[in-house]
Amino acid sequence: MAVAQRRPILALCLAGTVLCLLPGQGFVGSPAGRLSSSRVVARVGAEYQERQSPRDADLPFDAAAATGDTVDVSFKKRPFGILRYTPGNGGKGAMVQEVIGKSRYPGDPQGQGFAAGVKGGWVVKTINGQDVQTEDFNTVMDLLDDEVADPRFSKSVALAIEKQGGRKAQPAEAPIAITYATIPGYAWKGEVLGADWEPAHR
Repeated sequence: MAVAQRRPILALCLAGTVLCLLPGQGFVGSPAGRLSSSRVVARVGAEYQERQSPRDADLPFDAAAATGDTVDVSFKKRPFGILRYTPGNGGKGAMVQEVIGKSRYPGDPQGQGFAAGVKGGWVVKTINGQDVQTEDFNTVMDLLDDEVADPRFSKSVALAIEKQGGRKAQPAEAPIAITYATIPGYAWKGEVLGADWEPAHR
């Protein structure tokens, strides 16, 4: 009698073990796909270019070639309203790619770029008087500290900073004076965001 009772119990234990070992299954048979290793790895250690992925319209450029007209802009606070930057050849320098196309209210931080007339294709030349035109892209981005980031990336950003051994530079003190420069003959092909653009459109 005791042996007969133990058999169903043993069968249940074996079934539970098999379920736990099945890929994509968690406890109580709940799908674990939302937390699968492939999706986690795609975010862990993600750096700027992985969060703000390149577009087909992004054209290669040489930051040192930005010897054209310059424009001085002062930003009172972060973020500046510049959605995306890209690195130049060799990972040097930073070019503006996308600017939020409106200012929602007077003093809107995310409308500063639009109000100042910042345009895609401009290369960051100096930050608070420091020449960064051909500096390492990650250093420029750390100085700018200007990213309208999805909150979901906050942990991955921290992990990326830890992975590279800390920030490349401390954020520049606000207000931030930035000089942009153009590249003579460079044909920027990026997207101009209209006033009706919203984050959900990305």
